[in-house]
Amino acid sequence: MAKANLLPIRIIGDDVLKQVAKPIVSFDDDLNDFIRDLIYTMYERDGVGLAAPQVGRSLRMFAMDPFWADGESKKNPIVMINPEIIHKSGEQVCEEGCISVPDIFDKVDRYQKIIVHFLNEDGEEMELEAEDFIADVIQHEYDHLDGILFTDRLTKIKRLPHIPKIRRLKASTNENGENIKF
Repeated sequence: MAKANLLPIRIIGDDVLKQVAKPIVSFDDDLNDFIRDLIYTMYERDGVGLAAPQVGRSLRMFAMDPFWADGESKKNPIVMINPEIIHKSGEQVCEEGCISVPDIFDKVDRYQKIIVHFLNEDGEEMELEAEDFIADVIQHEYDHLDGILFTDRLTKIKRLPHIPKIRRLKASTNENGENIKF
């Protein structure tokens, strides 16, 4: 098995984070290599989830492992390819942060319970019912596939104190939209 590569994280201001990601149609060795690298990068960056756009690939896919964050669970990543949230109910407010929006945290309104339909890394159809923290992680990563950052979900008043930091982060990207300071 090939060694996993650490992928560069794209930061707010990078154009790929604002794009609607493209569906995956080919399950091949390149995809398998990318999945391995995405999972490796998620753990190395201490994330509980990481979407393909966050590493510069406009693909409808993310990896997550919400239990790993508790420090006691073994790594058990879940890969969701071409996910679709097919049911939403309830309400919850979640404290969120994002690898692509470093050092900014705030409360976001989310659905408390969801059902998501997706393909796993073998192309098999799967369905997962999730609630509370796991539902939050899925919704956060799913938003990345539609070009939405958690800061986009904040009201103008809640976003106001974060604007100076967001401007500095956006200014840290080069002419290709890639972050040059993180």
